[in-house]
Amino acid sequence: MLIQLKEAKLSDLLSIYLIQKAAFKPLFLRYQDKETSPYLQSFEKLNAKFSASSTTYYLIMTAQKIVGFLKLTVEQEHTTKLSSIALLPSYENRGIGRQAMTLIERNVQTDTIRLHTILQEPKLVHFYHSLGYSATGRFQSPSSAICFVSFTKKIAAK
Repeated sequence: MLIQLKEAKLSDLLSIYLIQKAAFKPLFLRYQDKETSPYLQSFEKLNAKFSASSTTYYLIMTAQKIVGFLKLTVEQEHTTKLSSIALLPSYENRGIGRQAMTLIERNVQTDTIRLHTILQEPKLVHFYHSLGYSATGRFQSPSSAICFVSFTKKIAAK
């Protein structure tokens, strides 16, 4: 299944919000993380994040249908943070996330991508390792038993 990435517009915000709810609900139900879970984020807070000047949302599209999104934030001249990647649950395990990451890596204007994921989710940890990301540290969620692992990857010079 081939995908395309398209920079999101304000008119796409409701779709992003609904995908975020669907994608992060299972993790919220598993960990009950009321402080950091994107599942609990309000539409208003999402709108504020969407409007931040250093942040860009990309829609993950297949056959002209929005099936997910990525949120990128340029933190410094050389570093981009992947804050979120989310897919509708019915589109998981089809190689879409891997394709989306490959496309993003080809197109970011920085030489490093960094991200965090849940250490207790071996599938997520394996996903980033398999894409060449290196674990660089761990930190505990202040409000739950979740431990996060940080990853970075150097991208070929642009």
